[in-house]
Amino acid sequence: MSKKSNSYFIRMLLFGLLISALPVVIVGFFSYMKTSDTIQRQAHDSKLQQLRQIQTNVEQLMKTVDHSMTYFVNSALLKSTMLEPLTVDQFQLFNQIRKEVNHLQTFDTGIENFILLSTAKDWYIDNSGLYRLHEIADRDKLLDYFANTADSLWLAETPEEAAVPVPSAKRCGVQFNLVKKLPLTSAGKHGLAMASIPSCTISELISYDKSSETVLILDDRGRTVLHENAGLLPETAYPILYREIGRSASVHDQFRTVLKEGEYSVTFRKSDYNGWTYVSIISVKELTKDSRSIGWFTGLICLALLLLALLATWIGSHRLYRPVGRLLQLASQFFPSREKRETDDFTYLAEQIRRVVQEKTELKERIEAQAEQVKALFTMKLVQGGHALGRHALRERIVSLGYPVPSGGYAVAALRIDTLDGTPYEPKDVDLLLFAVNNIVEEIIPADERFTPVILDQSQVTLVVNRQETDRDTFFEALNKKAATVQAAIRQVLQLSVSFGISGVHTEPANANNALLEALEALKHRIRLGDSAIVFYRDLPQKYALATYFPAHLQSELNDAIKLADRRKTDEVLNELFGHLFRQRLGPHDFELWTARMLIDLIHLSHSLGIHYVEFADNPSLFDHLFRLRSPKEIRSWFREAIIEPLICAIEERTASQYRNISERIIRIIHEEFDRDITLEGIAARLHYNPNYISGVFRKETGISFSEYLARHRHRIAVRWLTETEMSVKEISEKLRYNNAQNFIRSFRKMEGVTPGKYRETYGA
Repeated sequence: MSKKSNSYFIRMLLFGLLISALPVVIVGFFSYMKTSDTIQRQAHDSKLQQLRQIQTNVEQLMKTVDHSMTYFVNSALLKSTMLEPLTVDQFQLFNQIRKEVNHLQTFDTGIENFILLSTAKDWYIDNSGLYRLHEIADRDKLLDYFANTADSLWLAETPEEAAVPVPSAKRCGVQFNLVKKLPLTSAGKHGLAMASIPSCTISELISYDKSSETVLILDDRGRTVLHENAGLLPETAYPILYREIGRSASVHDQFRTVLKEGEYSVTFRKSDYNGWTYVSIISVKELTKDSRSIGWFTGLICLALLLLALLATWIGSHRLYRPVGRLLQLASQFFPSREKRETDDFTYLAEQIRRVVQEKTELKERIEAQAEQVKALFTMKLVQGGHALGRHALRERIVSLGYPVPSGGYAVAALRIDTLDGTPYEPKDVDLLLFAVNNIVEEIIPADERFTPVILDQSQVTLVVNRQETDRDTFFEALNKKAATVQAAIRQVLQLSVSFGISGVHTEPANANNALLEALEALKHRIRLGDSAIVFYRDLPQKYALATYFPAHLQSELNDAIKLADRRKTDEVLNELFGHLFRQRLGPHDFELWTARMLIDLIHLSHSLGIHYVEFADNPSLFDHLFRLRSPKEIRSWFREAIIEPLICAIEERTASQYRNISERIIRIIHEEFDRDITLEGIAARLHYNPNYISGVFRKETGISFSEYLARHRHRIAVRWLTETEMSVKEISEKLRYNNAQNFIRSFRKMEGVTPGKYRETYGA
């Protein structure tokens, strides 16, 4: 075996060892981690369960005592006793109270002493008997319990702190006192009931590992009220643990902390009953001793498996390397002109195979790419009318490219995106979106029913062939279904709305350019039909007259709202104006003329206001930009953002000037008092200006005289009243301060071209 072969054999051996050893190491590691985690989690759950049991036992005892005392202090016997002085003559009543107290002091509750006193009747009862309250030595300590805010609470007290310590408290260290202020249901407290339980009774309810664990109970103020196995840790360790527990906002949790004595696991539970915290502290070393045993066992198993893997890899590498020589011999026979490079054997073989596959793939891709490019170029030239081939030659070219022969006729479908408003896309994304749309069309429409789809001037164009040679109605129905399917797919994949324009049926491929023009003409009518339209050229009116009516009064209202920089009114009138245009069911050419007239009126308005410096949309040709918009929604938004908003901003910049302030005040007076007798002289007197002065200011700011503006505004009011109310012409003329109805009729006819009555008949609700 050569040196190079030996080198490759060693690499095979190392690789095989790595492949076989890595799973063993990974499985062993994760097995240990999983097992260790499971054991520690079980230990954690066990400690939580243990604390929960301790808490349950302790709180069960406390709740039993609490409920028993509550039942006792609310009994009729005690309520009547609290009102009695308990003299010698009332021994029978005292005896009944003693029986009830003795019943409370059962083995289950652990109550060693029970105190009952009345400040109103000056008596005191405990296990030893009945006394006068003023004779008790610890009377002041007893009365201090009344200072507590709660009517019922548990207190953990040392014998020195307790008013009356129980005998076991000296041995146990702490006694637990349940104090209730009486009566419970009254605001005036004049009695006290207290049950005392030594901490030793509570300790009997706690189970733990006395060799390695300590258990604490902290009250709601953080004081240690019970401490089992206190010698496990030094006193200096507990303040650190208290701070860690206090910082936690969890009801129950477990954490580890490192002390000088080692690492410890601290488990705690906080009680909702009395705010106490139950804590278990145990050494981590003690917790993880089972995990360490499992770790050693897992390591030994992994080591044994690694040795077996090494032996198997050594034997397998020898056997796997035997066919290499044969492969090299075959390679030298098939590729005698290719010299073996200074690489190992397998690398050399891989290079030869890769070279053959790469050359084959490149050749195939080159042929396919060129074929698709040729087909797309042919389709593009066909629909653009750029082919100079004769009829027979054109059909032969179609067949040679693998296209279906349109013997049963064909139609051109043109697709355009309706709008990008409300989508995550921007105008710069249109080309990429059309490319994606083109791919969707290719996937949905079968290749044997179409030519290659292409993109032409913001439109996606597909030539669809009538392969079934059905009648035109059936063919158009199939086209409608295909278009709807494409729309649904684009809406789902790209969240876009698109419209289709579909030409008539043509039989000669040379007429594809005419078919494209028909499809584009049909697309123009989506302005009338709305988004997601499918428009057939055959359904279009072939001859129609241009509409001549234009809602001048709405345009005038729009101009006035812009002059006042009233964005809300501007939006309302603009929406009403476009809504009126859409209700007329205009054709695309009518719509272009009307929107062009709106643009001209707004440009004229800007010049009449002396605003010549506003750069509308930063576009050199507003009309070109207008006619490129795709949908009514885009057109309305363009007018609002590109034309009207700059005008309003320019007007707002002048609102601080004196002239503008005066004209606005005059306009406001006209709008608010149009139904009164108002004159320029009267307004001038109210504003403290000369009439000639404010007349010139008003004309300069608005472009018209005061009287003409007043007449126009009253005319707008008259138009609204005619279309929205049932007021008679005479009533309207009187409210608008015309001298008589005839003057009103003449003025109205001059502005609208028709009488008020005729206008109401035409546009009334």
